[in-house]
Amino acid sequence: MPELPAGREPRLAPRFPPWLFLLLPALSFMLLMYGYPFVRSFVQSFLDAAGRFTLANYAKTWDLYLKDLGFTFAVTVFSTLLTAVLAILLAMYLRFRDGPLARLMGGLYRLPIFIPFVVVAQMMNTFLAPHGLFNLALARVGLVNIEKPLQLFNFWGLSFGFIWKMVPFSVLIIHGGFQMIDNSYIEAARSAGARTGTVITRILMPMSRSSILVALVLVYSQVVGTFTLPYMLIGGKIPTTITVDIAHRVNYFRDFGVANTLGVFSYLLVLVTAIYYLRSSVRRVTEEGAGPR
Repeated sequence: MPELPAGREPRLAPRFPPWLFLLLPALSFMLLMYGYPFVRSFVQSFLDAAGRFTLANYAKTWDLYLKDLGFTFAVTVFSTLLTAVLAILLAMYLRFRDGPLARLMGGLYRLPIFIPFVVVAQMMNTFLAPHGLFNLALARVGLVNIEKPLQLFNFWGLSFGFIWKMVPFSVLIIHGGFQMIDNSYIEAARSAGARTGTVITRILMPMSRSSILVALVLVYSQVVGTFTLPYMLIGGKIPTTITVDIAHRVNYFRDFGVANTLGVFSYLLVLVTAIYYLRSSVRRVTEEGAGPR
């Protein structure tokens, strides 16, 4: 073995921390299933059929699908906000009530979580149809003329379907956050004369902020990326969602350039919430680390 010159220490081979090998399977899966398709889709959105760089796909998407982009964003924001409001209200009810009705609702509200979107779409097709159960019920009490029923295969019907599906999922997350708050905080506030509304706005919601934020981000991302419900409820009518447009460009026109461009716009819609969530999480961790020791 050759000797090293005086004053020089042997160079050690780099060693990887053991925990890195534990992360390798999950990290490889994420890169393969999400990272690679994302990069490939982004790159191909700037290429034409011959593989040359072009911005024509973005110009065509902006010209043909601007209304659908706005429709997707509107449905997503409306459904997410209303889902959050209803989920918080139901989670509060389950947190403060312990009677038979609350226990019954606590068992029933989870059922829609396990129903696939394709089944939800078929249910909404039957329930929201012009002569479906919803219009018939309104006609029975005189609120709707059955000869001119409500047309709900649109923004309102799609939002209703998303809300019905996503509220139970959000309640599960938010109620879990409420349950983690010790009753001593609530009892102390009530001893000081705080009303229920004050307890909710000053104790429950601030202390469960992370749970509420996680629920909002997951619901928002799920609504943006769902294909089955808008496809079966709205179909090819205009306006529709980005996911339906992507399917049409691929299946009927074989136009992968515009389809990838629509995918990039959907990434941008989700990226906004992801950045906000990450910044909020980092800020919260920083504040906790800078707190009194």
